[in-house]
Amino acid sequence: MDHREMFGDAKWLGFDGSTRTPVVRASFEAHSAVRAEITICGLGYFELFLNGQRVSEDLFVPATSDYCQRDIRVNGQPFDEQLHHRCYCLKYDVLPFLKEGRNELGAALGPGFFAQETWSFDEAVNYGEVRLCYRLLLTDAHGDTTEVLSGPDARWRQGEVVICDLFSTEKHDLNICPADWMTSDASGWNELRILPPLETDFRLQDCPADRFIRSIVPMRLGDGPRGTLYDLGENITGWVILRDKSEKGDTIEVRFSEMLDVRGRLDHNYTHGQKWQIVSDGKGRIIHPKFTWMGFRYFVVQGNAEIVCAAVIHADIPAASSFHSADPVLNWLYEAYVRTQLDNLHGGIPSDCPHIERRGYTGDGQLTCETAMLALDYRTTVRKWMRDIMDCQDEKTGHVQYTAPYTRCGGGPGGWGIAIITVPLNYYRQYGDKQPLEEMYGGMVKYLEYLDAHSEDDLVVSDRQGEWCLGDWCTPDPIRLPEPYVNTYFKVKALDDMAEIDRILGKPWDGSWKRRRTAACNAVIRHYYDPETHDFAGNIQGANAFALDIGLGDDVTLDHFLRHYEELGTYDTGIFGTEIVTRLLGEKGRYDLEYRLLSSEKPNSFGSMMHAGASTLWEYWSDCEYQRSLNHPMFGAAAKQLFYDALGFRQVEGSAGWRKVRIEPGFTDWLPQAEGHIKTPLGKLAVSYRKTLTGTEITADIPDGMQADLAVGGKTIILKAGRNVYTFNGLCRTF
Repeated sequence: MDHREMFGDAKWLGFDGSTRTPVVRASFEAHSAVRAEITICGLGYFELFLNGQRVSEDLFVPATSDYCQRDIRVNGQPFDEQLHHRCYCLKYDVLPFLKEGRNELGAALGPGFFAQETWSFDEAVNYGEVRLCYRLLLTDAHGDTTEVLSGPDARWRQGEVVICDLFSTEKHDLNICPADWMTSDASGWNELRILPPLETDFRLQDCPADRFIRSIVPMRLGDGPRGTLYDLGENITGWVILRDKSEKGDTIEVRFSEMLDVRGRLDHNYTHGQKWQIVSDGKGRIIHPKFTWMGFRYFVVQGNAEIVCAAVIHADIPAASSFHSADPVLNWLYEAYVRTQLDNLHGGIPSDCPHIERRGYTGDGQLTCETAMLALDYRTTVRKWMRDIMDCQDEKTGHVQYTAPYTRCGGGPGGWGIAIITVPLNYYRQYGDKQPLEEMYGGMVKYLEYLDAHSEDDLVVSDRQGEWCLGDWCTPDPIRLPEPYVNTYFKVKALDDMAEIDRILGKPWDGSWKRRRTAACNAVIRHYYDPETHDFAGNIQGANAFALDIGLGDDVTLDHFLRHYEELGTYDTGIFGTEIVTRLLGEKGRYDLEYRLLSSEKPNSFGSMMHAGASTLWEYWSDCEYQRSLNHPMFGAAAKQLFYDALGFRQVEGSAGWRKVRIEPGFTDWLPQAEGHIKTPLGKLAVSYRKTLTGTEITADIPDGMQADLAVGGKTIILKAGRNVYTFNGLCRTF
């Protein structure tokens, strides 16, 4: 929709340019209304009030997007790629807040990503200044409708938030704006400016907003010279909520960190600059940040304030799965992944980390999307993020940016841009919905043409001039895998995916994907295969696994791959290699080695993270000198094998939406017991098993409408809807 279709004659309200955190107020009359619905957009973030009451519990709305055209420079030159722009709006039923006669509508605004100066390598950039537009429709019992539109009759003043840096800092001065600003007759209101409508595609937000999810009572660790130190017991995103007990003019400061240093104080390497300051009005308010969230486990409060609680805040997305086994590291991995992924879901994007960058990296997002769709109620969120991916593709060249929505950052031409193909394909497999494949097909073709244009001798060797060209990322030792090797691997995977997508969409086969695949594979063999050792790229950092995963190599290559990890007993891989190695071991039936790696407590393992006290996944393996972020979901891509291999949930080849399922747990002595479930479009699919001295007991719960069988002990058993219970003794079964 354009502005008129969404808002009619409503005006965009602007301010004097000196504030990014105003509050806005307007009066209107309402008589005999039986329906009252408002469409509203406040950029960057807004809170809506009616007659002094908060209309919704939504936080950090509207969802983040590539809102509109902006000036960006790359290496000092104007950014010339043609992206698509959209802006989300919210619609609320406000009848419960309405009263007969005079009403007061109010909004508080913060910069969000729209008006925040975001560092983008070359310079700080934003989309523009904060602004507000709304259209309220009042309908009476006769069906007659009255419009209340944002316009010049509204007034504004500075809100209590006087400093707001989305990435680190908020400062509140409670003396500037009274708590009852919505309803009082206090002076200090200013005339506003009318801004031109944004040239963008307006759309109603259809993904879950952030919400207050749960509360934690912090543990007090002690007092120090700079305040009282508290521990939440887990790494979270959210707020500390306080009761102000200070005198007017006194200051309270809260500082945050993910880790303590060796002296038991906030480790400044992991504070990421996060702090919240309050100048008290002496009225004993309950207070919390408003337009940003913090990523932290520990915090220090300096000043006279009482702790109410810590609020866990992220997108209102429930977990849609469970997992528990006999292995404590695997249990920790599942829980840590779910917590990490949720902590990185704010504003409708899957971020890399919830504090330092907060960006929807296409590499991280495509890598973890399959796991997220299995573990979480993720459908509407990933649907929205696929639009972001489409928006961040250059219409001229087909280049897909490293983040969606786009902010200049780092990545590569393979593992990042492939999101335009892998995410909608995984979405189809999980939910059985072809629409994104159809919508994004043209962009997929363009992206593969872009990779061809950045290839030499059929290897992907470059990306957009002046940009990064990563292959794998975050290996425990310096990256040794050649970037063209990794990026050409992703090109081959994309070509395989396109052949599958053609079959799904019923497109005619012309052989082009196969020809291009053959050329790329031959290039990999020419440049990276050693016929004497049968290894690819020296079998370093999972190199043989990359080759085997696209059908290259032979039995010797496979044997070297297996022996390497049998001897190592842990990971030496980056974010992509870790997922590939883990998945390939399951596909080869080496569940013993797969579980051994997943549950390893050696250096560079999930177990070593667990024993280091982590509650969320780290950006770097735990034995690296500096982890940078302690809340990064990307390594959690390997956690999907808990569902596929440990529990044995697999769709029959060619099926989608979990209509046809084979349950085939990877039984080994490494894992004598496991249980869990996922939520499919047809309902809950669950399995539990335990090995005993006499056999293995298995229970499978199958939803109505699902065709399922159980493969175990060389036998295949057709399962019925409802609960199925079997006991296997060798190859025999009893009931």
